[in-house]
Amino acid sequence: MRTTLPWMFAASLALGASAAANAAALAERGRIAVEFLADGRCRVSATGEAFHSTLTYTPQAIASAPGRRCAIPPVPEGTPVDLVVTLPQGSAHPPADAIPSLTWTRQNDRWIGTAALTTAPSVVRIPAPRDLSDLRASVIRMGAWCSAAALAFAWLSWRRIRAA
Repeated sequence: MRTTLPWMFAASLALGASAAANAAALAERGRIAVEFLADGRCRVSATGEAFHSTLTYTPQAIASAPGRRCAIPPVPEGTPVDLVVTLPQGSAHPPADAIPSLTWTRQNDRWIGTAALTTAPSVVRIPAPRDLSDLRASVIRMGAWCSAAALAFAWLSWRRIRAA
């Protein structure tokens, strides 16, 4: 019994130290809030233990990357952050290929994306929603292929019945 007591005491000290480290890590976690405004501007706020900045600006449009994008102010390297991205009221459901990857929910007619990241991104990019005319063309094409397949099946069935 005498030899196990120091081991148990050392284990409890180690657990206490790891709990303190976890609490310190949680306290150092930053928060970045990005709000895309209806007029094309972007409002971003980055707060943490060693940093704080808030700005609103109009990002430059890039023809090769349509959609919304917003640069993130500098955050100390290696700082884990909670990212919250809010789209304007009435926006369409955002595509799944946002950078960084976000989990989307709808609240009060607004889409809100969240992510817990190990480091802060330099930019948040939300691609433009898919064009409905592309979807319509795909559905029409699929319908044409299905009709062709049904006609081929009917013709083969008719030949088999006629031959019998």
